[in-house]
Amino acid sequence: MKNDEVKVLVSSLAIVGRTRGEVRRLAAFDKKRHTVPDRVCGATQAFLEKLCEEELTGEAEELFQAVREQFGYKRKEISLDVGAGFARLQTKDFVLEIRYELEEEDPGDYVIETSVKDVASRDLLESAPFNASVGRRFDRLRCSLSGQVSVESVIDAVEEDESGETRVDYPSDCSNCTVTIEGVAGEVFVDGLVLEVRYGKLTSAGALMETFERIGAQFLAAAGLGSFLK
Repeated sequence: MKNDEVKVLVSSLAIVGRTRGEVRRLAAFDKKRHTVPDRVCGATQAFLEKLCEEELTGEAEELFQAVREQFGYKRKEISLDVGAGFARLQTKDFVLEIRYELEEEDPGDYVIETSVKDVASRDLLESAPFNASVGRRFDRLRCSLSGQVSVESVIDAVEEDESGETRVDYPSDCSNCTVTIEGVAGEVFVDGLVLEVRYGKLTSAGALMETFERIGAQFLAAAGLGSFLK
C-alpha cells in the first residue's frame, strides 16, 4: 500500500510532565514526628497523600482560577475535584490531572505528574489562553495511534534529506525510530502504536507542538500522519 493511501488515526492525544521533590521538604512534614519513607507500599503512599494535601489543594485551586479566567468559562463548563494525592480539573475543552506518587527507586522522593487529555482540538494546545493559564509543565506529547504507521518510511525520508541538519536513530529491526533536527529542541519518537515528542525539560504545550510540527512537517507525513499535521 502506498504511503499516501495509508490512513492513520490519532486515537488519543495527551501532554505529560513530571517533576520530583523530597518528601521531607513538604510543608506538612514534621522532622520531629515523621520518618522519610524507605519503601513504596499502601501505607507510605497514603502518608505522602496526607502530607501533600496543602500543596496539591493550593496548586489545583490556582489552576482552576487561571483557566476559568483565561477561557472565560462559566460554572457549568469547569469543575475541580481534589482527592487523596490527586486532582482533576475538567473543562468543556480538556481534562487536566495532577497526581502525587512516591518514587519507586527512591521512596524518599515523590513525583508529581501533570497530564492533559481529552483535548477538544490540537489548536487548543497552541492557544494563548491555554499556555497562559497552564504554563510550562510538560516534557512530552504522546499520541496513541490506530492504523498503519510505516516507521521505515520515516527513516527513509530522514536519510534521504541532504541538508545535513537531520538525524534518525533506529534499531536493526526498524521497529521504531527517533528523529532530531539541528536547532530544533527535543526529538520525535515513532513506532507502530505511539508517537511521542520528547522535549527533555519542562516547557509549554505550545513549544511541544512547535517541535512536533517542525520535525513532522518534513518527515512524519511519510508515516501517514500528514492529516494530523494540518
